[in-house]
Parts: sequence; structure tokens; C-alpha cells
Amino acid sequence: MHKILKFQSNLAIAASLIVALMSIGMDPHLSSTMLLGALALVVILGVPHGSLDVLFAQQTYQLVHIAKWLKFLGFYSATSLFIIALWMLVPGFFFVFFLILSAIHFADDINLSGHQLLKLSYGFAVITLPAVTHGAELTTLYGMIIDVELAQSIVLVSKYAGLTLLPILLILFFTNKVNFRSQIEVIAISILFLMATPILAFTIYFCFMHSARHLVRSHFFLNSFKTQEFIYALILPTMAVILMGLCIWYLKLTPSFEKDLIQIIFVGLAALTVPHAWLLNKAKFINWATKSIS
Repeated sequence: MHKILKFQSNLAIAASLIVALMSIGMDPHLSSTMLLGALALVVILGVPHGSLDVLFAQQTYQLVHIAKWLKFLGFYSATSLFIIALWMLVPGFFFVFFLILSAIHFADDINLSGHQLLKLSYGFAVITLPAVTHGAELTTLYGMIIDVELAQSIVLVSKYAGLTLLPILLILFFTNKVNFRSQIEVIAISILFLMATPILAFTIYFCFMHSARHLVRSHFFLNSFKTQEFIYALILPTMAVILMGLCIWYLKLTPSFEKDLIQIIFVGLAALTVPHAWLLNKAKFINWATKSIS
């Protein structure tokens, strides 16, 4: 493992365990302060990893002409708008689809190459473990995005799935040759999602594991670009996402502050995750990352 990736791994493990310990005795209920803090971290540390999609697209599709850039940006934007429309029209279907996609997407964060069942079990554990210990809080969270009754059903299914996945993960760890660092990462993240309130656990994971690991891997994968291009790619699209989020928030007429924030975070991330995951697959990024530096 490269020393930069090892530093990121240590940071993610430490952040997960520290927040998990700090969560003991903490009020698990949502608050405006917690939501604002989560949103700030997601925007500052989480969103930028998706901003590099412009470099992935340029490298994968050889975007050297304006026409090609417009075609790519048009497709990317149209996909994001379609996901937002899907949420508005069929929020229940949208949410289940988003949870499944997120689990598959998160499964690539830790190097479990060659252990497909273990890899998928880990990805779905990230999504389902909060329901095991924080079912009420998770129901409240999901209920701000979809119908409350459907939210309760999803949390109930997630709870039993999480309880099933925990022993499966342990069994697969003992029956498969998984390196020690990957084991520690999975254990630390599992503890985080079991102990911390859902919105806090998701924020720490998304920023310090998912986004940070993607940025480190991308630094090596996109080595044909200059440092200045890398920085511009991080900043400019991120600013565009922030402005778009502020516009959506301004145009919303509902008086609930917390509900607006939750919808902006989750629906916004879903709208960006679909084209993001599609592009990484086209670039064959994950196959390269698990074989080259992690």
C-alpha cells in the first residue's frame, strides 16, 4: 500500500473510532447544528471527489473539442436531472434504488478484490448497520425524504439485513485471505455505523473513507494532468454544485429547515452518484485501483 493511501487509511480508522467513542451518551436525535455541520463537511470534504469527473471524462473520452465537452456535460446533467425527477415522481422507488446503488458503490472503497461476496456484504453493511442500533433515528431521517410508512418498512428490512450481514462478514473474514489493514478498516467502520447516529456516521464515512480514498486513488490514476488542472477540477465543479444547492434551497417553499437540508444532501448526492458511478465504470477506475495501489 502506498504511504499516502496508508495515511488516508489511518485517518479514516481514527476518525471512525473517535466519533464512535464520542457518540456514547450523545443525544441521537437530529438537530439543526448537527445537520449544518454534516452539510458543511460533505460539501468541503465529500463533494470535491466527484468534481474530478471532468478529468476522468477528458482522459476516458479524449474530450479535446467543445462539441465533445458539450455532449458529455449534456448527458451528465440530463442524468442528474432525471434522478431528481424520479425522486419527485416516485420517491419510494427512487430511494430504494439509491440505497442499492450506494451499497454497490461503497463496496469498492476497501480493497476486497477477489472476494466478491465479502465485498458486496461490506457495501450493504454500510447501508444497513445503522438500522440495527438506531432504527428510530434512521426512520426519522428517511421519513424526511419518503413516506413515513415506507421509511419504517425499509428500516425494518435493513435491521434484519444488518443482523444477517454481521456474522456473514465475520465468517467470510476467517474463510478468506483478507489483509490485516482491510480487516481493521471494516471493523472500525462497522463500529462507527453501529454506535454513531446515522447522519454523523454517514458524514464521517463519506468524507474520510469514501471521498478521501477516491481522491488519493485519483491522484495516481490521473497522473497525466498537471497539479494546477487537478486543483481547478476540484474547485470549479464543487462551486457549481454549491450554487445549485443554494438555488434549490432558496426556491423551496416548505418551512421545515431540517427536512430541506436532508433532502438537499441525499437527493443531491443521488443525482450526482449515478453519472459519477457510470463514468468510473467506463474509465475502468476501480479495476485499476484495486490492482495498482491498494
